[in-house]
Amino acid sequence: MITTLDSSGLLLGNTSLDQLKFSAKQNSPESLKLVAQQFEALFMNILTKSMRAGSGESLVDNDQTRLYTELLDQQYSQRISGGKGLGLADAMVQQLTRNQVSPAAAAETIPGGPLPIQSGLATKAFSQGLPGGAQTPLPIVPKYETIIKPLSEPVASNAAALAAPASSQEFVNRFLPHATAVGQELGVKPQAILAQAALESGWGKRQIKLEDGSLSHNLFGIKANANWEGKVASVKTTEYVQGVAQQRVERFRAYDSYEEAFRDYAGLLKSAPRYRDVLNSTETRDFAQGLQKAGYATDPNYAAKIARVAENSSLRGLA
Repeated sequence: MITTLDSSGLLLGNTSLDQLKFSAKQNSPESLKLVAQQFEALFMNILTKSMRAGSGESLVDNDQTRLYTELLDQQYSQRISGGKGLGLADAMVQQLTRNQVSPAAAAETIPGGPLPIQSGLATKAFSQGLPGGAQTPLPIVPKYETIIKPLSEPVASNAAALAAPASSQEFVNRFLPHATAVGQELGVKPQAILAQAALESGWGKRQIKLEDGSLSHNLFGIKANANWEGKVASVKTTEYVQGVAQQRVERFRAYDSYEEAFRDYAGLLKSAPRYRDVLNSTETRDFAQGLQKAGYATDPNYAAKIARVAENSSLRGLA
């Protein structure tokens, strides 16, 4: 019979989760600590994913390398939380103890287990040493709010980082509806529009951000000229002057949503005379070459890069 668990070996799989629940039902302090460590490990794994996402997608990335990288990140998270960790597990133990939430109840909220029941814990009797051994029921404590509340502030502070798509396929799934609507308006395939957005934003992982760290939603790298009256994000970027790359700080447009960004992108291409030949380009390569010829970007290889991104397996099926 399994009575104890080693937190460094847990990967939140079905078997390990069942063992964790069984151990948690023993109502021991060690079980409560283990449950808290698993929450901290999950949080560490999210942070690790977001940091890797910021490094961009390598040309040698594939499903196999991404799988092994994810497994490695899980092991790192478990090792860190099993040691001193971030202090998150200790804070959760204090919170759970103060609110008298049992380890068994906490284990039920581990990802992969039953969904949290917001109506509250079942009441149970306990002795307060009253005359005659009177029993008083515990107050109903909302499980979800009690367990998750200690994590609410750190998660909110990293919301911008966690917004990045985890893969090229997730990028396509998220923005395909916008690209399809804009494509119909411009007479351009969604594949071409998403390829340009992927190039400009690193598949959504290197998005332009405002000074406070919030997203500008500007997936197309559209600069803010003197006529722009909206929000502006000033960031360092690479510009080519006579074919030579230079680092500059440029002003870019910022939007309140991706839908607004796609609408502005469509309006730019439709209203500026220099993009007249870009409209109704039925081939991605023609669309990319039209953008470069019109001066959308200073990169001399801009068209070739868009065409190369369009060959990604996540986009190829949209052609």
